[in-house]
Amino acid sequence: MYRQFGAAVTVILTTLTALAVMTATASASTEVDNIAHRGGASFAPENTIAACALAQVQGADTCEFDIQQTKDHHLVLIHDQTLNRTTDVEDVFPGRSPWRVSDFTLAEIRRLDAGSWFSPRYRGERVPTLEQALRATSNSRIGLLLEIKHFPANRDIDRLVAAELEDTRPWWSNKRLAVQAFDWQSMRTFHSLMPHIPIALLGKPPTDRLPELAEYAKGISLPHKDLTAEYVDAVHRQGMYVYSGTANRPTVLRRLISYGVDGIMTNRPDHLDAIKREAW
Repeated sequence: MYRQFGAAVTVILTTLTALAVMTATASASTEVDNIAHRGGASFAPENTIAACALAQVQGADTCEFDIQQTKDHHLVLIHDQTLNRTTDVEDVFPGRSPWRVSDFTLAEIRRLDAGSWFSPRYRGERVPTLEQALRATSNSRIGLLLEIKHFPANRDIDRLVAAELEDTRPWWSNKRLAVQAFDWQSMRTFHSLMPHIPIALLGKPPTDRLPELAEYAKGISLPHKDLTAEYVDAVHRQGMYVYSGTANRPTVLRRLISYGVDGIMTNRPDHLDAIKREAW
């Protein structure tokens, strides 16, 4: 009798524990920020306004964009140091190898097709400027996560980004906007220029450095393979949020949600949106 009673209690406790975990995961999944990586790179040419527009339809809460500067110090949205993977620069400027972004003026970059490499339906899509992206999203609900690329040629880019954001403040002041980078010292500098804009640090700092970094950074953004529930808790204890690096598979997305992350970058915002809807 006692053995049967003990077995029944074990089953009940196991069930209650499972239900508690399911409830916590469901709650977290409705709150996690659905961040379209490079604007949502699985369905449209990355780092374009068209990609971000489609990501919104697919349920993204935020579009993540990469920022670099041109030869004449304008800010454009592109990931690679060179233009040849995602534009037709080799055809338009065949003698300008290695086609570094920093070797071209904005006027030259505006001549490039940044959509045909992905699909003929995006023929004529251009490399957008930061200003164009801010303007295009100004009347939408979509948030923005801006990654500053600190390549050697991008001298003084933090001040350029800060000045651009200051000049365009009416377009983004009522939306969620954050800036991130791998260069933590540069992010400290950026914070001194724009202390009201949240900063995220790319990478995985050791937990004993988190109190120091929390003095100016609001979040940590790290690869999903480096994430554990314990690390997420350690970051949260410092009052900082945690963003996961790019993840696309539903099984991985669910695991990250169970850790309590605050946002997930993904090329498939539709997958994450579907998981979030499961929780309702």
